[in-house]
Amino acid sequence: MWKSGATMNRFFFEPAGDASSTVTLDKEESHHLANVLRLPVGMEVELFDGTGNLYAGRIKTTGKRVTVRLLERVVSDSGKKTALWVYQGDLKGKKMDLVVQKCTELGVDYFVPFTSGRSQGRLERERWERKNERWEKIIKSACKQSGRLRFMEVMEKQTLEHISAFARETEPARKILFWENEPARRLSDFDWHFPEHRICLMLGTEGGFSVQEAKAAQSHGWQVVSLGRQILRAETATIAAVSIVQYLLES
Repeated sequence: MWKSGATMNRFFFEPAGDASSTVTLDKEESHHLANVLRLPVGMEVELFDGTGNLYAGRIKTTGKRVTVRLLERVVSDSGKKTALWVYQGDLKGKKMDLVVQKCTELGVDYFVPFTSGRSQGRLERERWERKNERWEKIIKSACKQSGRLRFMEVMEKQTLEHISAFARETEPARKILFWENEPARRLSDFDWHFPEHRICLMLGTEGGFSVQEAKAAQSHGWQVVSLGRQILRAETATIAAVSIVQYLLES
């Protein structure tokens, strides 16, 4: 019987349907296994495919491209009943990288970047694609660090107007917008034992939301809340909001 543990080395591989096959790790994972950790042929490792499956494996060959024999699938995670979505306004520099990393660690299922009236600058498509590639690496690394088996999915960038107005779908959803100018309502005011299948958290850029943007979102069913008296940095607010919501959902 396979026993997973904190000391067991875990690596990512592209999804495979046959748990008795031999898989080849990509260049980055191969380098980490063979050159950084220097794991020998025959050593047992864990492998995950980013879709909820964890496999037991044994190193078959090392070198520039490592191969691993899959022994058995030991975990198959079908996902949570309530999906957590984070809608994040553009952040400058590497702040967005930090938010992507922490949202992955904290169990966010879907991440939707958006532009608003206070977004600073616009990314050309080529730069946006490079950023997406970097986020894929960040998400993979965060999953390995946290033990998460499913990748957080990054959606196409949208506009605040489109997000604010998206209609209620067939599955129930709770839509919460965090705004520093909300005087009273807090997350603790909500009933967190509810049948919604989707929780949507929307957080703004460094400049936050304008009064007009907040009111427009409210008119489309977004409930506005505050994180308290302190004015938090945008990246801190997102990490705090997700942490609190996850705690409330599990309590």
